Amino acid sequence: MTLDKRVRYLQNNQKVALLAFISGLAVTLLVFRILFHNWDFIFLVWNLFLAWIPLIFIKWVWEKESRKQLPFWLLAACLVVWLLFFPNAPYIITDLKHLRSVPETMIWYDAILIFMFSVAGFLTGLYSIRIVHRIISRRWNQELAWVIVGISMVLSGFGVFLGRYGRWNSWDIVTQPGALARGIFSSMRDPLAIKHTLAFSFVLMLLYFAFHIFAELKHNEGTHKYS
Repeated sequence: MTLDKRVRYLQNNQKVALLAFISGLAVTLLVFRILFHNWDFIFLVWNLFLAWIPLIFIKWVWEKESRKQLPFWLLAACLVVWLLFFPNAPYIITDLKHLRSVPETMIWYDAILIFMFSVAGFLTGLYSIRIVHRIISRRWNQELAWVIVGISMVLSGFGVFLGRYGRWNSWDIVTQPGALARGIFSSMRDPLAIKHTLAFSFVLMLLYFAFHIFAELKHNEGTHKYS
């Protein structure tokens, strides 16, 4: 491994460590809530775990692709698998709906708690899609990478709607594909689904664009060049 590759490897691990730290803070807040109140929000741990799956998976794909270019069909299959799980990352923000049932005495603590889980989920998702961006731009070009990112954001917005309102999960494509297909076709005719998808995908794209620009500026600052 060259020195440049070692530096990039350490930097990527630092990013994962930072995301793990933020996730750990969120879980710590939940532990205190459980100790002094109740277990109502334990499901947040599972949702955060699901948010980490696409990042861990695509990081593994990126490492394989960096060593030796994967066959086109295998890389395409890996990207599809990543996309199936990616909506789990931004999905956590919808857990804010549970604040409606929180007693007045716990409202601020629980708001901060869910916010921390949402930040952790969003950041893991943004980092995972940046890796996808890098894979595609390195394999083909930047233009195609942005097209894939944009399509992924729209599909993710629709996936969040299916998860929150339809109560579908990523693995339902294997366990009950027929019912999921019917749910998708039904949702495609739902005006709420269209509005939700457009709004959510717009916010995701805006956040990713800011995330990408910031990451590029940091990269160029470190290498003292712009490309």
